[in-house]
Amino acid sequence: MKKINLIAIVASMMLTACNADIEYAKNDKTVIDTVKVQDNKILQDEESKNLQKMYAEIVVLSDNTKACTNNNDWDFVPVGSKPCGGPNEYLVYSLKINTTDFLAKIRTYNAKEKEYNTKWEINSTCDVVPEPASIDCVDGKPTLIYKSLRDLEEQDLAKLRTEVVILSDNTKSCESSDNLDFVSLDLNPCGGTKEYIVFLRTINTSEFLNKIQIYKSKQKQFYTKWKINSPCEVALYPASADCVNGKPTLLYESDRTIEKESLEKLYNEIIELSLVNTQECSNAKEWAFTSIGSNPCGGPWRYIPYSLKINVTDFMSKVYQYNMQEMNYNRRWRIIGICMVTKKPSGIECNNGKATLVYNDTYE
Repeated sequence: MKKINLIAIVASMMLTACNADIEYAKNDKTVIDTVKVQDNKILQDEESKNLQKMYAEIVVLSDNTKACTNNNDWDFVPVGSKPCGGPNEYLVYSLKINTTDFLAKIRTYNAKEKEYNTKWEINSTCDVVPEPASIDCVDGKPTLIYKSLRDLEEQDLAKLRTEVVILSDNTKSCESSDNLDFVSLDLNPCGGTKEYIVFLRTINTSEFLNKIQIYKSKQKQFYTKWKINSPCEVALYPASADCVNGKPTLLYESDRTIEKESLEKLYNEIIELSLVNTQECSNAKEWAFTSIGSNPCGGPWRYIPYSLKINVTDFMSKVYQYNMQEMNYNRRWRIIGICMVTKKPSGIECNNGKATLVYNDTYE
């Protein structure tokens, strides 16, 4: 009996010791986990402080506390990395600093913050930070400007442009180019004219041209403020303005060339019809002459002989067509010539088989 009791006592003591070891192990794991959490917290805080220090250095490097007098001296850059994606903010920086080193530091900072967020499972609101449209100097400070303001200014410009077009009075029908003129309207961001506008000289030109100057000035300010860029294609300078199908229309040198070539072609057809270069002249009575062309100052610019054996009616109709076209050409392109009266021939004679104009000593 004593032996049995002894065994029971020993077993009980061993079980008690085992339970004590298990409890100690549990307590030890708790202590280790606590220490680990504390260590992680210290490490996270240390990394957070390093990020804050780097950000502070970036702000100092940006040099954005200096006075702003020209918005072209400034730019902005996304900084930071939100857990949901995108930057934390946009930071203004001076273009007079070492931008290469500055932007390299920002890239490093952004990468480290992204790594920090992933490593420590950081959460935040997933709101998107709006991207600025430009920078402007406001009260001497470089200030981020957002698109909503740009849209409003663009609408104001469009409204002002509409007022200019209405003042030009160029939507009315026209019959003559005498009261038409044109002027530069829209500007290119890189300089030069982007578009020209026709206007009627019968309007209040002082008010109209003053309105255009205001519009162009505001347009230039808009381009500078919002750093607008576009292809530097300068508009062709119009050669003239005329009524085309009853509408005031700008005409260009290419149009003038085409019209001039058309006139030359018609003139050559007239000379060919006259037979002056192909038919032998043996009897001057078989020939006549006519005026052709239109001097800018008035009157014909020359006379040509023609055979009476041709269809004179068709021939003279063609000459009339040419005269009217040249008169319109001179008016449309505002041709200015020497105002000399073309001497009218007194008759025709056959000279070496060719019909030749004869002149006397007086003008008619």
